[in-house]
Amino acid sequence: MLRLEQKWRSQLPTQSGGSKRTKVSATGAYSSSSNPETPLADEPGVDSPVRPQGSKKSKRRDIKNVREKELMEREKEREEEKEHRAKMMAIKEKEIQIQAAMKEQELQTQRYIKEMEIKAKERKMICKYLMLTRLQ
Repeated sequence: MLRLEQKWRSQLPTQSGGSKRTKVSATGAYSSSSNPETPLADEPGVDSPVRPQGSKKSKRRDIKNVREKELMEREKEREEEKEHRAKMMAIKEKEIQIQAAMKEQELQTQRYIKEMEIKAKERKMICKYLMLTRLQ
């Protein structure tokens, strides 16, 4: 899989680069080296090939990216929770207002009923008074 990534691609020999063993003689003997053009690292004056960015660096970068993503997700969750709390507080405030309005309506209804009862008693008293005055 790594051979397909860009950092490894430059180090892979090409198909015609002699990476396969080839027969040298007519008897069918193979060459002693699979790639005779490539100098050995043990020879003096030959530098080892430059390696691409290592997997440790890559893993650190990946871990950093994952951590940043997790932090962003946590921040998003916190914001959503704040919004949810704000909505709940608004609902509770509206509920308190509705309850207060209902209590006020109930009080007004009770006052009206008492006023009606008082007026009914006054009418009865007036009727009694009128009956008594007629009888006399």
